[in-house]
Amino acid sequence: MSEIFISYRRTDSSPVSGRLYAALQHAYGDRAVFMDTSSIAPGASWPRSLENALARAKVVLVVMGPQWIRAANEWGERLIDQEGDWVRRELEGALAADKQVIPLLVSGARMPPPERLPESLRSLCERQAVPLRDEFFEHDLKLVVTQVEARAKLAGLPSVDNWYPQPPPDVPDPLSEEKLAVALKAVLRHWQVVESPLPQDESATRIELYREYRFRTFRDAIAFMSEVAPGCDIANHHPRWENVWRHVRVSLTTWDIGHRISDRDVQLAKYFDSAYGEFPGADPPG
Repeated sequence: MSEIFISYRRTDSSPVSGRLYAALQHAYGDRAVFMDTSSIAPGASWPRSLENALARAKVVLVVMGPQWIRAANEWGERLIDQEGDWVRRELEGALAADKQVIPLLVSGARMPPPERLPESLRSLCERQAVPLRDEFFEHDLKLVVTQVEARAKLAGLPSVDNWYPQPPPDVPDPLSEEKLAVALKAVLRHWQVVESPLPQDESATRIELYREYRFRTFRDAIAFMSEVAPGCDIANHHPRWENVWRHVRVSLTTWDIGHRISDRDVQLAKYFDSAYGEFPGADPPG
């Protein structure tokens, strides 16, 4: 029985939808996920297969790329405005049945304003969308899976933490002062190097990359920490950070080389900066 239904437009998001389908199959098994071109047996009735799969599904993932709402027929009429459009019918059925519907924004797409959708689909804009970025696909996919598990309570499925087993990492080398200076100038212009005593041994010194991120609200700050946390698990490298009202203060160092800065810290800092640049609740100074 397919618990997860993937709704998408072939002309809009076929490659990333296929990647999503393969990843969810890997996590949950072949029969837990339905995607039309991969799940319909040859000769099966197309409408009946879709309707049955949609009826069984607990969660509907709506993959929305830049052309999702713009796709049109040969006369220039938007497909989403046609009552016979299968994407529209899938969503109308899911929303009417009060399914757990999760919009996934791919290739830089944004949620359309409600007035740009047929009235029967406007409640889609009330659903919390999750970005699925190519450069952070595994990170964002974990956020999707977290949503799926929380909403559908799929039994007998592997936990998120067991998805991508990571081999024990090699111990990195500390960055030289020259390389660190180049990184700060080239890609980490908002970061600084900070030295401080180790709390557990004040005779020892830790060297860290430090940056403070500012947000519009306290909840935005907490949401940002939640968004980037799975990526830290994937990298198997974690920050020392704190939240103070609308601010998140991040310190990065590599513990197993004597609390010195390594390339892992540089890469994690770049990841945080990229996520912050796309985060809707960010409030950068100036």
